[in-house]
Amino acid sequence: MRKRTMVCLLALCAALLSGCGGPTEGAKAYDPAAAAQALLDAKVFDQELEVLDADLAGSYLGLSSEPEEAVVYTSLEGGYEELAVLRMADAEAAAAALEAVQAHVSDRRESEAETQYKPEDLPKLEKALTEQAGNTVLLVVCADYDAAQRALDALES
Repeated sequence: MRKRTMVCLLALCAALLSGCGGPTEGAKAYDPAAAAQALLDAKVFDQELEVLDADLAGSYLGLSSEPEEAVVYTSLEGGYEELAVLRMADAEAAAAALEAVQAHVSDRRESEAETQYKPEDLPKLEKALTEQAGNTVLLVVCADYDAAQRALDALES
């Protein structure tokens, strides 16, 4: 009986966690410029951000294919706050981009854990928002994730 309960609990946990940060191909795709501006307007970032040239987005994030459109902001203060909204050719390319973006965040998190360059940013990296919506991919590393989610939810309505 105890084993059955444990198996059921593990299955429930797996089902709940499978929805976190994964592809949502049926979801409405983000407009990169509008989504980025909504997040900037929501003042979810503590650090001053600078626009990264869209042509550099692929190499910066480790993408295997170039996005059709990209809006990327990085911290001017040497911190880890950043924002990227990418429109890829199709949902398959977006899924690959999502994996690359998640690897990018993981690499930054591991690097910060080892170096302690900006330890105050480690919790931000641990909560990083990465998701796929249709053929778009979103990355947000910020100070206020509740406000970020509200800004994104407002785009859908």
